[in-house]
Amino acid sequence: MNQLQNERNLRWTEMAPKLTQLDSLPLIDSRVDYGQVGLGGSLGYENQKVRVQGRGYPHAISLHAPARALFQIDGGFQRFESRVAINGDVDRGKSSADFTVRADGRLVAAAFGVGSGEAPRLLTADVASAHILELSVGTPQRDFCHSVWLDPRLVRAERGESPPLPTDCLELCDVVVAPALPVAQRCIATVASADFQPMLDDMLGSLAANGGCADALRVVLAIGDPAPLAATTAKYGALLIPCRPRTSVGISIKSVLYSMARFIDAAQFLCLDADILVLGDLNPIFAALDACSENAILVCREQNSVSFRDLDDVFRRLYRGEAAESAALLDGIAHYPFVVNDGVFAGSRAALLSLDGQLSAMHALRAWMDACPGFMRSQMLFNAAIAKSNCGVELDPVYNLQLNRRDVKVEKAGGRFHVAWEGKPIRVLHFNGDGRNKLAEMRGCYARVPDPLEGPAHPDFYAAFLSALRSWIGTHGLRAMAWSFYGTVGVHSARVADTAMPLLALLHYLVRSNGCIRVLETGTARGVSSACLGSAVAHREGAKVVTLDPWESEERIELWACMPEPIRACLEARVTGSLEGMAEAIERGENYHAALLDSLHTAEHVWAEFELARQLVSPGGLILVHDARCSEGTVEGALSRIQSAGYGVVRLWTADDGCAEDARLGLAVIENRRRGGSDV
Repeated sequence: MNQLQNERNLRWTEMAPKLTQLDSLPLIDSRVDYGQVGLGGSLGYENQKVRVQGRGYPHAISLHAPARALFQIDGGFQRFESRVAINGDVDRGKSSADFTVRADGRLVAAAFGVGSGEAPRLLTADVASAHILELSVGTPQRDFCHSVWLDPRLVRAERGESPPLPTDCLELCDVVVAPALPVAQRCIATVASADFQPMLDDMLGSLAANGGCADALRVVLAIGDPAPLAATTAKYGALLIPCRPRTSVGISIKSVLYSMARFIDAAQFLCLDADILVLGDLNPIFAALDACSENAILVCREQNSVSFRDLDDVFRRLYRGEAAESAALLDGIAHYPFVVNDGVFAGSRAALLSLDGQLSAMHALRAWMDACPGFMRSQMLFNAAIAKSNCGVELDPVYNLQLNRRDVKVEKAGGRFHVAWEGKPIRVLHFNGDGRNKLAEMRGCYARVPDPLEGPAHPDFYAAFLSALRSWIGTHGLRAMAWSFYGTVGVHSARVADTAMPLLALLHYLVRSNGCIRVLETGTARGVSSACLGSAVAHREGAKVVTLDPWESEERIELWACMPEPIRACLEARVTGSLEGMAEAIERGENYHAALLDSLHTAEHVWAEFELARQLVSPGGLILVHDARCSEGTVEGALSRIQSAGYGVVRLWTADDGCAEDARLGLAVIENRRRGGSDV
């Protein structure tokens, strides 16, 4: 057994007083495909015991996949540890399983493609403050999937004890993680040291300009002193995470990027080297992750001037390994044909957690890597991990065109560079190896800009609203848009000329760009415009859309249920008439930044609503009146009266010429301030 494994076992033994075996805690729910949950080393059927590679495990838990088990823990544990495997009674290669761990519903560890006959794989996870621990096992083949957790245990945090800093999968550096990092749907991450600051500046600048992922959390893992990188990361609104090297800084230190899912809570990750330029949209990579299996790692093929037949070939020709070493270190994967470059790779949270665990277990390959410091053997480990899990999905080379042994065609037009290779436009250009000396005219073109667009931006809730709305229309029909911004002058039907819904887009951006946080609406109907208003304010603290209507609608309930949680959370429906509801809001001292009047369409009622709205809306805020030209209403009379009272009224969607996006129902925009600048 090598020194690294000995040290790990020693640490595990020293912690024994703080350890709690998981099988001693309450099992509160379970489901297994065959037999029953096996506790205390039982296999769960036929009175058999768990044995892996000839060894028994007195506290093993057996869950015949597909299976899950929930345990009650008390919130006082710091870490979960277990090895996972297929029981030894299953022949090598006959079955495999995917193991995952969740703490209070949050995915914290994963190991995909654990095959029968393989050595147990170690899983560790941060479970601080968690009260429910869930062990799950999936499998592509239910027969003989005798999946087992070998002596799963919990480490309790001592009172007043600070948890140790997390480290990367190869234990090359400690990561200084802040206590409350943001949670993100998408994360784009890179790693850099002070020497890479100019390249980092260029990379982040090109990402902001061309990547098209403004909503993604951007993370820079700073190796060594983070100070030289602080201004650059701040310039682009990126999150800086300091990493303290345990050894000299070399190429292998980028292994901290392989372990991103340990430190950042995101659903999807895109990892980039700092020596690249982003020249095109990266959203297709994230879209591909949505379409792939959960364990997929999206990555480009190694593109050196020679083609590599398999891992054995690249091991010997690129990484200078010996034939005897290959036979010993690449057992079972030597002929895996997909040889990759890790300059760009992407995966789900589960996939990266599994990759991290796979790399952590490669002790022999790790020793081989350490024997040749300064060389890029960490990438060989990355290749081996992908081969062992068989999780590699090939990206088109335009997403990682490596200049080390390739040449490209460059043109500059419209103030930007256009790069092509074999007739294809390049989206990610990688200045690796000898490529550092190429295309000098492109370097620094983004870094020299002092004031780039910062990010990440707020989520695009309008796009989410529109997607949900289209789906809802698909099950309710276009008639459901009657009485909305797309209703006809006859009110009982609807007409949509452009599925991008530009009328609702105007409402969204009018309210959003005016800085509104709290919005009042009268006349909820099916809730289309209120959901749109919610999409305009949901990203702001204290966001609220209060909508008044004496009638409840099942269709509205269904539509709102389709919206993202932040939009749903800010919608409040009050079952009351508009005048009564507005009077009650005034009595409660409520204040709004905008109001949309869209209930009864008579001059008298709209005027009465306006009289109340001007007391509820902040001075200078927006008061919008819909259906100004409805054939069954007299709204224009109220608008004329409002103008006579000294308020400016701008009528939209009423032009006699041009292409009508709706049936010319009209929208009036009123500034809640009398002309001459006097406040309400």
